[in-house]
Amino acid sequence: MNRIRGLLRGALPRIFGRYAIGSVVAGVVSEVTLLTLYGLKLLGPSAASVAAWALGAVVNYVLNRSWAWKVRGRPKPLRELLPYWLTAVAGLLIASWGTGVADQVGHRLFDTDGPRVVFVGAVFLGIYGLLFVAKFFLFHYFVFAGSRPDEERAESGEDEEGEERRRRSRSQVPSTTRE
Repeated sequence: MNRIRGLLRGALPRIFGRYAIGSVVAGVVSEVTLLTLYGLKLLGPSAASVAAWALGAVVNYVLNRSWAWKVRGRPKPLRELLPYWLTAVAGLLIASWGTGVADQVGHRLFDTDGPRVVFVGAVFLGIYGLLFVAKFFLFHYFVFAGSRPDEERAESGEDEEGEERRRRSRSQVPSTTRE
C-alpha cells in the first residue's frame, strides 16, 4: 500500500496530470479552430484539420516542454525537437485523413450541416484521444527524458541514486568536509 501511495505522490503522476491538462487545453484550441474554420465553411475538412493541428501543436509543445516536464533552455534538435514534431506530423496526417473520411461518410449519413460538423469534430477529437497515451510515454521516456530536472527523474525512479538522494537532506554535509 505504501508503494502505491509513493507512486501516486511521485513525479510521474504529477507530470501526467500536467500533460493531461496541457493536452486538454491544446485539444480545445484545436477543436474550436476546426469547428470554426470548417463550420463556417472558411476551409474544407482537411485544411481546417491542418490549421487546427498547427495551432494545437504549438500550444501543446509549449505547455509540455515548459510546464509538464519543466524543461528549460534551448531544445535539443535531434533528441527533443525532431521526435516531437515527427509525432505531431504523424498525428496531423492521421487526423487529416480521418476528418476527410468522416466528411465523406458524414455527407452520406446526414442531410444537414450541423450533425455532419459535429460528426467530423467527434472523429477529430477521437483521433486526438487515441494518440494521447502513446504520445505521453514517448515524450516521457524519450523526448524529454534527458532534459528533465534531476529531482523529477529521481522521484520517477529513473535515477539509480534517487532513493538515497530523497532520504538525504540537502543541508546535510558529510562530517569529513566540516571543519
